Amino acid sequence: MDVATLLTENEDAGTAARLASFIADDVRVYENAKLLVNGKVAWMRQQTNAKISRGRTLAFSEGWKDGGTLMIVDEYDTVDRSNLPPSFVADPRTATRATLYQFGSDGKIHAINTVIAGGFWIKR
Repeated sequence: MDVATLLTENEDAGTAARLASFIADDVRVYENAKLLVNGKVAWMRQQTNAKISRGRTLAFSEGWKDGGTLMIVDEYDTVDRSNLPPSFVADPRTATRATLYQFGSDGKIHAINTVIAGGFWIKR
């Protein structure tokens, strides 16, 4: 399975473990320009505790400059439904996210940059 397929599939319990082999020891993870994670050990810890929704992938694009890049744009519901009672109805709160994965010459991800904006994807 290639990394693009892995990153665009729906999240399951094993996705982070399968993705770990693609993560460099010096990975840095940013969200809206704020450093969230510095290093693979911290990334693994964050992934273990995170509830990440892959959402509905709108598009992805691969680039070959330097070690390569992969950008994924998706929409997802920000409402955590894991603690809601059965049959409870919660309105979705959609956000759009663009994530750029930057690969080194070793084929591993060295930087993850995510930009998140509330609302639906709009095409004109």
